[in-house]
Amino acid sequence: MDISISEADAYLRYNRDLSFNERLFLLIDRTGQRDSDVYKKAHIDRRLFSKIRSNKKYIPCKKTVVALCLALELDREEADALLSSAGYSLSRADDYDLAIAFCIDKKVFDFFEVNEVMAHFGFETF
Repeated sequence: MDISISEADAYLRYNRDLSFNERLFLLIDRTGQRDSDVYKKAHIDRRLFSKIRSNKKYIPCKKTVVALCLALELDREEADALLSSAGYSLSRADDYDLAIAFCIDKKVFDFFEVNEVMAHFGFETF
């Protein structure tokens, strides 16, 4: 097997996407919201949000990333990209994920309404 280190370096350089941290704060900037608006709307503790902001390598749990997607009112493509940047996805084989996808697809971003959907299916609410 002939693998060139420079070829591997080039592959990583040309195929690397935005990190979770980079993508999240780009989306926040695009919406024009303040950080405090986003973490309050997402029901995320200020200290956790500060950890996300200050530690570029930190990846929160999937539920936190989903809450950020909802708080930012992302469409499905943007939500999938943010989730993917954190190493997550919304699986079509998982009812919890499908319930979240339903809310995003139907533009249900109000957490009271999202929680109604989640409770209906017996899932943990936000």
